[in-house]
Amino acid sequence: MSANHEDLRVIKTKRGFREAFINLLLEKDYDAISIKDIATEAETARVTFYRHYKNKEELLIDCIDMIYERFTGNLKKVSDEEFQQGYSPMLAFYEQIQKDGKIYRLLSTGQAGQLLVKRLTELFAGRIQSQLETRFPADQMLAPIEVIAYHIASAQIALANWWIENDQPFSSEYMAQISFWLSMVGNGRGLGLEHIPVDPPPIPK
Repeated sequence: MSANHEDLRVIKTKRGFREAFINLLLEKDYDAISIKDIATEAETARVTFYRHYKNKEELLIDCIDMIYERFTGNLKKVSDEEFQQGYSPMLAFYEQIQKDGKIYRLLSTGQAGQLLVKRLTELFAGRIQSQLETRFPADQMLAPIEVIAYHIASAQIALANWWIENDQPFSSEYMAQISFWLSMVGNGRGLGLEHIPVDPPPIPK
């Protein structure tokens, strides 16, 4: 069997496990799902599961990474002009939450929720740090860039979770704009900015 064929088979098998796991999460609590349940739903054997994952937690992290990659694939680099006009790079995130809201809601509680928050915060912080390093000179920073990035990521994830739990009381567009604006205002001094060149979005009536 060729290496390429083997790689494709692995990709297909892991996709099947992710889809099976998400389907099960729509039916029962994370803690109630067994490896046997996942293997049965994926129409494969438990031994096949263990060839690809050590445990259920590792599969969950794989699912979270897939969700994150799906949303980042829709992101684009924000120009200075778009930034000043209030365009938020968080819009793709809130639009995906709105689209896959049931999955996010299920993953926002219990042990699965803790893993979701931890992993998404790590992924967000890494991306935010990279963007800050590109946009702001290191000698301008008034706080460690890692601290700023993690603070922004933690706040963004917590706010998105609040939006989910409260049945999305505001539009995804408003949430993306206000979350981005609050992050910039709250962390602006740490980034060495004297003023924030973005006005807050109007409060929806």
